[in-house]
Amino acid sequence: MKPLVLALCTALLAPYQCATSKETRPLEDTAPKALWLLSERFQKDGDSKARDTTLHQIVEQYPGSRYASRARSELGIEAPEGEQTEEGDKSSAEKAEAGDDVGFEE
Repeated sequence: MKPLVLALCTALLAPYQCATSKETRPLEDTAPKALWLLSERFQKDGDSKARDTTLHQIVEQYPGSRYASRARSELGIEAPEGEQTEEGDKSSAEKAEAGDDVGFEE
């Protein structure tokens, strides 16, 4: 009987133990976006090696994402032949001025 009561209590309390508030949930909705925001954080902190590593990860793992296109541009890597870039050849400054750049929210 004790194992049954213990299992029931655990099952009923589990959702309360695992719950998170909206404030603690990440704002990113995709992995490439999360990596892009992380690369921006590294840039802000002055860690260019970590930033470049993160940008390379975006390019390698998510080559078709819009963030991969931006990462290639930031790294100076040419887009694969036949790939259309949605931002064209805008620099980071131009994207920021145009409001196209994704900012990190704290």
